[in-house]
Amino acid sequence: MLSNNLINKSLEYYSAHSHRPFVVKPSLPIVYFGDLGEYLSSPLKVITVGKNPSDNEFRLQKDDPYSFCRFNKWNPNKANLIETLNSYFKDIPLSWFSCYEPVLNGMNCSYYPNKLKNRALHTDICSPIATKPTWSKLASENRRALYYSGNELWNQLIEELQPDIMLISVPRNLFSEHFSDGGKELLSFSSKEDGTPRKVKYQVFEHNRRLKSGKIVRVIYGQAAQMPFGTISSAQKQEIGKLCLQ
Repeated sequence: MLSNNLINKSLEYYSAHSHRPFVVKPSLPIVYFGDLGEYLSSPLKVITVGKNPSDNEFRLQKDDPYSFCRFNKWNPNKANLIETLNSYFKDIPLSWFSCYEPVLNGMNCSYYPNKLKNRALHTDICSPIATKPTWSKLASENRRALYYSGNELWNQLIEELQPDIMLISVPRNLFSEHFSDGGKELLSFSSKEDGTPRKVKYQVFEHNRRLKSGKIVRVIYGQAAQMPFGTISSAQKQEIGKLCLQ
């Protein structure tokens, strides 16, 4: 399980920033998405990485008022964060996660229950707080207000989760701030699934991250578009996942 220290820090971080006008209200700190217990018991431990949670996590339709609609177990008086987050993919998860799922499936892994051998978690490298506007459209001073402590929480989370593989598809400049070992090309796609040549080759890179425990985590990076791994097909995404197992 995660330490009380991390959970308490996450709740304190949310409390310190919840008054800001760009923070979604009501909301909660989403330290991770997925079933922590099943992740910890998986033979292969995989996490995916984004920037910060979407404001759409707190509404079902674009015009709905914000609510805890996807977090039915949440009780602010009990601060039952782990119980709430563990049930996320059993309730009404955002369809956004379909962008990572084919890569996970190629590794015999999934976010969803009763599907494949290994269970993945999703994490966010910049902040566990949902914002409106989205992270890329936030004013730079607002990003800075959330980022330092938010990224510190993510680093502690990674140390506690001890993953084997991280899948990351975020803007290149953000990735380079955290992973600077140069990496190596894992594979590339010069054509689309139908054989049509791509204007720009899509490259997937493998990097390493050493945890404080000494463990070396394989970090698989692909450039993001509108969505993570957004310009390649589901079949090509599964190819990435299968190659990660070799």
